[in-house]
Amino acid sequence: MDSGEKDYSFQEIRQMLAENAIQLRELKISQAQTDEQMKRTDEQMKRTDEQMKRTDERLSAKLEKLSKELGNIGNNNGAVAEEFFWNALKNIKEFKGIKVDFADRNVYRQKGLLADEFDAVLWNGSSVIIVETKYKIHPNLIEKIKEKKIPNFKKLFSDKADHKIYYAIAGFAIPNQVAEEAKQEGFFVIKQFADSENIIIENNEIKAY
Repeated sequence: MDSGEKDYSFQEIRQMLAENAIQLRELKISQAQTDEQMKRTDEQMKRTDEQMKRTDERLSAKLEKLSKELGNIGNNNGAVAEEFFWNALKNIKEFKGIKVDFADRNVYRQKGLLADEFDAVLWNGSSVIIVETKYKIHPNLIEKIKEKKIPNFKKLFSDKADHKIYYAIAGFAIPNQVAEEAKQEGFFVIKQFADSENIIIENNEIKAY
């Protein structure tokens, strides 16, 4: 009776088994080659990761060095500006009509958790002139003075509560727009005069805070 299935001879079965065995060996060989390739790829990726890590470390070190160098340049420029303007102000007896009895540099005071430092302070018995010195004056300095420096001075120097408090910005490089903004706020603007050791003080419409 025909079941619809082919009857294989013993020889044919042996042939099919042999072919299956060959295919299986080929698959194993292919799998082994794939595993070896993946292993080499993993090792290559590991070496690449290590190389990238070393590159990142070298780059980070270079960036850190550059940052320090730029920071030192900025600090040096700031120190030069502070020294220049202090030398021009320390012996001044009159500041745009305001008598100066005393001049102090890097004035630091702390009261509780509040602390601040002021580059230069010129004062007499009724007036105080606070001078903020930078190599280059940036636009955000005006807001910082209004929002932080002046309120801090009043809180830290409550003994000067009855004094008229004036503010001045001093710098080698002051953009015109920043200088005009400072003047509108009633600040003095102090500049180096014609590449000399002298200074020029601008603004006749000052404001006491």
